[in-house]
Amino acid sequence: MKNVRLAALLVAGGLCSSTSASAQAPAPAEPPPSNTPPPAPAQPATTPAADEGNFFRFYGMFNVRVVASTSAVESFGQPNAVAITAAGNPVLSVAPDKARYSFQVAQSRVGFWLNEKGPLRAQLELDFVDVTKATPTVASLPRLRIARVDYSFAPGHMLSLGQDWDLHAPLNPHGINLVGALFESGNAGFMRQQLKYLYSTPELELGAAVGFPSPNNTAKEAALEIGTLPTLAVRGAYKFGKSRVGASAIATRLPFNLGEPTERISTAFSTALFSELSPSADTQVRVELNFGQNTANLGLNTLAQGRLSDDMREVGGYISARQALTSQHAVYGLAGYQKVLDAAKVLPNYGYGTPPADGTPPAFSSATLVSNGPGLVHNGTVRLGYEFKPTPKLAFVMEGFLVQSRFSLLQVDQGRTGPVRSALGLEAGAVLNF
Repeated sequence: MKNVRLAALLVAGGLCSSTSASAQAPAPAEPPPSNTPPPAPAQPATTPAADEGNFFRFYGMFNVRVVASTSAVESFGQPNAVAITAAGNPVLSVAPDKARYSFQVAQSRVGFWLNEKGPLRAQLELDFVDVTKATPTVASLPRLRIARVDYSFAPGHMLSLGQDWDLHAPLNPHGINLVGALFESGNAGFMRQQLKYLYSTPELELGAAVGFPSPNNTAKEAALEIGTLPTLAVRGAYKFGKSRVGASAIATRLPFNLGEPTERISTAFSTALFSELSPSADTQVRVELNFGQNTANLGLNTLAQGRLSDDMREVGGYISARQALTSQHAVYGLAGYQKVLDAAKVLPNYGYGTPPADGTPPAFSSATLVSNGPGLVHNGTVRLGYEFKPTPKLAFVMEGFLVQSRFSLLQVDQGRTGPVRSALGLEAGAVLNF
């Protein structure tokens, strides 16, 4: 009866049906709080009473921050500080050499679990991030992060269907910038609509998934829906104590110029080695190393976006460590780097309209984003933070950062500005979990 009642609620809430969303620029999803591990696969409830007591659980997080930097920064190509991933492209940013600040609350989130302790369960989670809006107030709108249904059909075996964290590259770094999360700087993880299977024992974790290749935020179906194979992903990890080490991979075949005489089919793939180590109860270390081809075409937050004429390969990784000093005080640090192996193949991610009739170079302010990928040749980030937790659910955080990015520039701009940009900054705020 409980499973019947849960299925009725899922259908009524729309979790088992497709939803429509207004078109917007791609805005990536991001990791959960880095000190909160992902929920373990559901096991059959031991008693009906335990199932009833946890049938609905509401949760959320307030993430309020002030962000300041010595020069321009960007969030997934957009020239703002919503979720910093790189230094600011000097062609797209306003006054790129001037200091700036912003207040941000959009990384806050809410969600709920249905029947969390039972064999059939569901999760829905929303946040308010839109990287196309620099410092919004009441213009912030909900964004769907997670909508999934899990079924644990036997001890250690779980099927999961819906939108969730990708099976590939499962770890995320520490820090208050949960949306930025070293994406485009060594963290290859992302979200995907997929069907996952996970098998888990105390010492071993194995998984496989079939998923959709990449988001399509336009109204029209195109090559992604018509000409591509689903992504195939696998993951394996060895667990010991609170630690694990593992490897994962994801791949598919993508068409370029679908249906045209010049059509070309190419492979897109990403591989990763990862480890999550707890050498002591107060120490956490997370590491990822990745290598791939045309990985940005897979919807991953990396740099290599292939096209009709070229495949693109890249390599990257990050390390993130957190040390608790006392029950209330902790320090952490993280560093990541991602690099396209053939820099000459990287196209700028911006363009101009009609050039001035007198032949003068176009104004930087007239440049707009185009769909050539991130436009970054390489990108690196270093962050150091301090955390004070007066209560277990509330943390005050100060986090300094340095980002350095090399952009691909149009020929008309190569003599007007440099391709390498750096920015120093600080993010300070509070994170309240409930």
